[in-house]
Amino acid sequence: MKKLYSLILFCCIGITISSQPVIAFSPVITSGLTVPVDIVSPKDGTNRLFIVQQDGVIKIDSAGILLSTPFLDINNIITYGGERGLLSLAFHPNYANNRYFFIYYNNEAGNVTLAQYRTKLDFPNQADPASEKILMSIAKPFSNHNGAKLNFGPDGNLYFGTGDGGGGGDPYNNAQNGNSLLGKMIRINVDNFDT
Repeated sequence: MKKLYSLILFCCIGITISSQPVIAFSPVITSGLTVPVDIVSPKDGTNRLFIVQQDGVIKIDSAGILLSTPFLDINNIITYGGERGLLSLAFHPNYANNRYFFIYYNNEAGNVTLAQYRTKLDFPNQADPASEKILMSIAKPFSNHNGAKLNFGPDGNLYFGTGDGGGGGDPYNNAQNGNSLLGKMIRINVDNFDT
């Protein structure tokens, strides 16, 4: 009986070990990027990846080729350095039809800023810089702890974390203060949002 249990245990361990996936690293882009911090697919039926660079530029990888013309370049309106800059991108769930996308960055004053943009109608690989609409700008006391990552939830709302405002250990207790937007997970309905 002990031999039977031992054989069953050995078979289970063997099956478990042999069924583990093999994970490998394959570089897709090996040059042409500066401080990439986010990569997003618009899920619009195209084979494109949008790469967010902290220096204020969004580039497109189209089927493994990095396009020379940036999708968006806002380096003239951001504060870049340390933990600040252009930090995240999210495409509207209905992007294929309405061409809206959202970015999160530190503006020239250092404020964390959420903005809506639109892609040019006849040029799907170029954003229209003039279409910027600031949805939210939050002043912060220090240059670090900016938060960032934008994501749309299954409910169609945009979610993002703001960071506590920096300074090490949240010295102003922003994350615990219900009246502060710093140190929070925020959810907004971008289709019905009044600034």
